[in-house]
Amino acid sequence: MLDMATRLDRIILILLFETGLDIDHLINLRVSDLDMEKGKLKVALDREIHLSSESLIEIKDYVKSRSGQIYLLEGRCGKPVTSKWKRCILQNLLLKSRQRNDAILKI
Repeated sequence: MLDMATRLDRIILILLFETGLDIDHLINLRVSDLDMEKGKLKVALDREIHLSSESLIEIKDYVKSRSGQIYLLEGRCGKPVTSKWKRCILQNLLLKSRQRNDAILKI
């Protein structure tokens, strides 16, 4: 699924997999919640999650390419992505993934 995702969708999937948080929690995270030096993501007042070095590199690159954004997962118009992402994007990625797997199995 990661290979078929756009850049923003890929970052969302990485964060979902790595943190175990749900999308509703992730969409409210801000760039300022990310401590790139320590490799941590602040997810609550008293809770931080360590990110793997691979994920951190990809997230750093993503944030760097979108300078000035406030929300970590910012969509259009400077607003965070919405929870509709689950229904629209994730379902599409799952469908593509299934189709790809079916095609591989036929070979």
